[in-house]
Amino acid sequence: MAKFYVQSGSLRGIVDCYDEQCAAVWVIQRMVTRATQAFENCGSKEKSHQDFIDEAIFELDEVIEINERGFSRDDSTTIDIHDAFCSWYQLTKVIESLSKAMEEKLDD
Repeated sequence: MAKFYVQSGSLRGIVDCYDEQCAAVWVIQRMVTRATQAFENCGSKEKSHQDFIDEAIFELDEVIEINERGFSRDDSTTIDIHDAFCSWYQLTKVIESLSKAMEEKLDD
């Protein structure tokens, strides 16, 4: 696995992934995790969990910059935030489906 430097908006991180698309999905997962933690720690009745996720996603730029050599480089690959979000969403649905299938199999 390669080490990727990823950045978008207020998020910067270094992640070991198989490829750049995987690194972009990590960015979305990281923001969703942050939003979930903020929601759980806040105890707000005025804002929903989805509100926290929406706000977290808006902290990102329209693209995710990914590079194996460092941050803010001219040769960075850019992945559209919407494409990364769609990939993340599809992955979560597959994981949910597999988990459900495993639970059903274990219950039999």
